[in-house]
Amino acid sequence: MMHHKKLAVKLGLAASAFLAVNLWLTAKGASKGAADFFISPAAEETILFLLLELAVIAAGCIRPLRDAKEKAVFWLVSETLVLITVFFWGIWIVGPIWFR
Repeated sequence: MMHHKKLAVKLGLAASAFLAVNLWLTAKGASKGAADFFISPAAEETILFLLLELAVIAAGCIRPLRDAKEKAVFWLVSETLVLITVFFWGIWIVGPIWFR
């Protein structure tokens, strides 16, 4: 039973990082792309995607799960959240941001 709690905490951390990045990008979109003085939108999104991936890796590697099934569930769910974010914001919403 204790392991299920650990999996839930790790998935909660991954989901929180997913939510934070998506809320940030939604707020930026709602401000209609307010002028970025220090960084381009493509660079900002790339940095956010990398931070999201690092948060997932940290959640998975710090006090890692021992059960193989729980590890698989964690990595599949959390990496799916990362891929959804990258696809939605980096490709679908504004087109491939890295080829502009």
